[in-house]
Amino acid sequence: MSLIRRDLAWVPPPGGVPRFATIILLLCATTHCALSIFYVNTSYLDLHTYAHGTAPEPFQRRFLMVPVLRWAESNHILQAAATRYGANVPQPEPMSAAKLACILLSLLLLNAFGLWTIRASPHLSIQHWWLLWSLLIAILYASYATRYEQPLWYPYDIPHLVLFGVATVFLLTDRPWPFVLAFAIDSPMRKTSAFLLPLALLVQFRSKSWRFAIVACFTLWIISRLIALHLYPNGPHSWNTLHWYTMIKPWHLPQLFSIVGFLWLPVWLGVKYLNHQERIALYGATAMIFLTFFFATWNETRAWSEWSVLFAILAAVQLERSFASPSPLAGRPLPERHTLP
Repeated sequence: MSLIRRDLAWVPPPGGVPRFATIILLLCATTHCALSIFYVNTSYLDLHTYAHGTAPEPFQRRFLMVPVLRWAESNHILQAAATRYGANVPQPEPMSAAKLACILLSLLLLNAFGLWTIRASPHLSIQHWWLLWSLLIAILYASYATRYEQPLWYPYDIPHLVLFGVATVFLLTDRPWPFVLAFAIDSPMRKTSAFLLPLALLVQFRSKSWRFAIVACFTLWIISRLIALHLYPNGPHSWNTLHWYTMIKPWHLPQLFSIVGFLWLPVWLGVKYLNHQERIALYGATAMIFLTFFFATWNETRAWSEWSVLFAILAAVQLERSFASPSPLAGRPLPERHTLP
């Protein structure tokens, strides 16, 4: 099989059986990761109360998954499938129609997003079509599927990750109105969709069309919050009662550093391989990651999962540019090899 030389990296040409086999493996890995999230972790929310609008705040006002779970509970096919599947597959919590709906939707969204990254990667200056998808899977494994404390899942986490990630790709590829559409769907999913607004303002602040898009998104976010308050005005509140100083004990740190799959520091160390726009995105994301520490449980690192796609993009770009850069030893004579007597 012929090879194509790109800078200093030798890569096989796209297409054919190797590409198809790689896609199948990535689909299997994505499915395995998503299933692990739901089988290793347990739901913090009572899915029945969430579906019927009586879960505590602030969780209930993340309301876009409510109609999905309510439909699942009334669907006889899903109920029968959940009963049969739960009886044959041991799990840390009972299988229900609502949980099965969350699993199926997450599998669909994650695999569809992975396939979409194949098309999006060239627009993000990522030559190896499989690299972004692979890094995203690795981040999800480390930050969500593999837990030794706070092993929790929430029904809106994976949909929010995908929608936030789609908007991030549109932001970095300068597509303001698709960005608005992704944001409009994501804003009722989780309040932290608002993090996209300062990020967009920092990355695209010189563009008039992006300023209009940001204003439109802010308006949509306010409307989604007003709708949430109207639908669920007087729900009970469940606040994070853990103090920050309890979270910096040594046994919490391995899981704490798994935020964005342990890649925050490596991406910062490779900042020289990022262009100006990518650096601004890294600086803005870092500021909002630290802001999240004020309201999230630190070792519940799924709270930072929305940044998974951005850090997968930045890490992929850095890997390709670092391997394509001339070696520090280039042009120097190789040292002589001495054989043993």
